[in-house]
Amino acid sequence: MALRKDEKGVSPVIGVILMVAITVILAAVIASFVFGLSGTVAKQKTPGITATRLNSTGFELVLRDWGGATNITGCSLMNVTAGTNVLTGQSFTEVGGRIIYSNTTYGTPGLFRLTCDVDGNRQVVWEGRI
Repeated sequence: MALRKDEKGVSPVIGVILMVAITVILAAVIASFVFGLSGTVAKQKTPGITATRLNSTGFELVLRDWGGATNITGCSLMNVTAGTNVLTGQSFTEVGGRIIYSNTTYGTPGLFRLTCDVDGNRQVVWEGRI
């Protein structure tokens, strides 16, 4: 007795399943763009800032490059190690602009973080140990 090998029905069923799956995925992608589910992500600007220790209690932050930004305002400097804001309301107006920090209380070495409004988006623009 010979075994009969009849697999005619397998290929059409798999083909239909694949076509339905591709149609559903394509419809979901198109719907996400049409209804705005993908959203818009603001590009983060990365200004170039360098830090130099001036003495035992102070340092300066210098803007070296705008990094695509046009407006850097409302900067706050935080001593992360001490958990204290040490400067607020500072701005950079030009390349080469400086924010100088000097204070005997919080001038001890530690981790500092400079946060600014860069073209309207609040972001960390510099972080380092001084």
